[in-house]
Amino acid sequence: MKKVLFVFALGAILASCGPSNCDCANATKDQLEDESFAEKCEKLEDDWKAKYKEADKDEKKAMRAEMKACGDE
Repeated sequence: MKKVLFVFALGAILASCGPSNCDCANATKDQLEDESFAEKCEKLEDDWKAKYKEADKDEKKAMRAEMKACGDE
């Protein structure tokens, strides 16, 4: 029973975190018209750009691969 509650709590926490990079990269027109979703994606994009700017060569390569994988879904 404790495991079930833990999984449920973990799922609730993850669901409340907002969209992922892939969610934003593959967003539909309707999703982008939702102000809340669009704002979260914009913040996520700003954070990603700042992280990318500070990353070394290998980290940048991994980040590009991660974003490319979003398009392959």
